[in-house]
Amino acid sequence: MTEPLRIGLLGAARITPKAVVKPAMDRDDVVLKAVAARDEEKARAFAAAHGVERHTTYDALIEADDVDLVYNALPVSEHAPMTIRALEAGKHVLCEKPFAMNLAEAESVLAAAKASDRRVVEAFHHRYHPAFETYLSWIADDRIGPVKKVRSVFTVPIPDKDGEIRYRPELGGGAMRDLGCYALAWAIAVFGEAPERVTARATTAPSGVDDAMRVELVFPSGGEAELNCDMRPETVRMAAIFAEGERGQAGFVNPVAPHQGAALSWHAQGEAGTAPIAEGTTYDHQLAALVDALRSGAPLPTEGQAILDQQRALDAAYQSAGLGALLNAGAA
Repeated sequence: MTEPLRIGLLGAARITPKAVVKPAMDRDDVVLKAVAARDEEKARAFAAAHGVERHTTYDALIEADDVDLVYNALPVSEHAPMTIRALEAGKHVLCEKPFAMNLAEAESVLAAAKASDRRVVEAFHHRYHPAFETYLSWIADDRIGPVKKVRSVFTVPIPDKDGEIRYRPELGGGAMRDLGCYALAWAIAVFGEAPERVTARATTAPSGVDDAMRVELVFPSGGEAELNCDMRPETVRMAAIFAEGERGQAGFVNPVAPHQGAALSWHAQGEAGTAPIAEGTTYDHQLAALVDALRSGAPLPTEGQAILDQQRALDAAYQSAGLGALLNAGAA
């Protein structure tokens, strides 16, 4: 691919300007072409604000000849069906997290990608920031010894008001889906393998979604992880991962948005170290990696089997917490 990557935006979501619009505007090898949203007024305002074309339907954008990649920022319940449509129309897809309502949907999406010879990538933007690569390199070079335990937390106060979709079960809401998916992804990345056992406990909001969940993982290597996510209004914002090895510990405070302030540190047997945080947002680095991968064919760490490992563990957490019905809450 030598021509600019032409991107179409599904949904005028709050995340879209910082996740795709701003990073794209800072590059000369990416062009934003169009947006489509169910709310016509919202779509019109978004198009005017960012200088892109407005399509009146999702299908019109997906079928557009001048779009190479679709960014799917619709509610979780629309991730699989719209991503499959885009793949079948010959588009690559960057799909927001969590990838799907359940594992069966995720498998269907990957099957569609294979059949269409197109790529679908889950938008775990943190994975592409150099700070996260630094953290994983500390684990890989045995700086703290073999990792035995990981503690991973992501909590954000989110009140249930103004139609907040994270409290709507039929749209794929829930603390584990919205926040805990990050904590899960961090733990899987550290161990470099999928968990073999998942147990969870949750509290629920009046709408029925989980508003907090604690998850315990056991990995084939013998390592364990404890994940905590919480979106109750009274919670305090926190995002961090701490890996405990045989000789020491490595911590990363704010891996989800290191460009907004973060801390990387390790200590082991009397030695310690830190690392500076590279410039650029996680979204800048994600788009750069995506453009390069589409040109070179190089694999990305948030596609393929990684998507299935993540979704399988996410499903298992809901099942263990007694909330398995939420995995099919959007089904007709």
